Amino acid sequence: MIQYVIVEDEIQSAERLKLLMERSHQDQFKLMCWLKNAQEIHDFFQGNSPDLVFWDVELGEKTAFEWLTEIPKNDFQIIFTTGHQEYALPAIKANALDYLLKPIDADELAESLKRVQTKTNPVLNSSSLESVLKAFLPDKTPQNIALPTASGLEFVPVESIMRCQADVNYTHFFLRDGRKITSSKTLKAYEAQLSTLGFFRVHNSHLVNLNEVRLYTKGKGGYLTLKDGSEIEVASRRKDELLQMLKGF
Repeated sequence: MIQYVIVEDEIQSAERLKLLMERSHQDQFKLMCWLKNAQEIHDFFQGNSPDLVFWDVELGEKTAFEWLTEIPKNDFQIIFTTGHQEYALPAIKANALDYLLKPIDADELAESLKRVQTKTNPVLNSSSLESVLKAFLPDKTPQNIALPTASGLEFVPVESIMRCQADVNYTHFFLRDGRKITSSKTLKAYEAQLSTLGFFRVHNSHLVNLNEVRLYTKGKGGYLTLKDGSEIEVASRRKDELLQMLKGF
């Protein structure tokens, strides 16, 4: 029997999750408790270690990732729950963590629980926790990126970038306002910086802001049509991961 905990301050969301678990999964999963606030979280994890935690990304004034840094032993499996996909999902997906969007869908819940039972659910280690924490917190507010150019540094809001294109050791940035900025850094360097902020490398030469995708057209790899009408080829080896990412946008 897998023992689980719900960390959730929204009554309706917690009750729905409890109902879905009791209705279809009570033979394999047993609810230990439902934690609703900071004091309950602190007290419970001082002496308990469940097998699985459904953890709301935002609870009170802290994120789940901040809470997890304060728990001495967090070797349990985690399924994050969130209703704020516009900034939560890029950070979670970039670190290959499991999540459910609210309101929780019964079929998606069942798929996540299968991964828990087969122990194929991604593990949140210290490295991925640090990465997702750094990526998630700044992403709640508008964020700028510094682009080294021939004349100096240009500071550009991340949300204004539609796509980035490699050109040997340079990268061209295409912005919503139609401008093109050329930076003296490689696309690989920017991929590391932007992949947790909703960008995905669809091809060796292209890093795309997934919030700017208007259409995906099928093919060997297919191609994307962005909101400005530009078309970007998708590498066949990136196709499946891309389609999975797009489901959250």
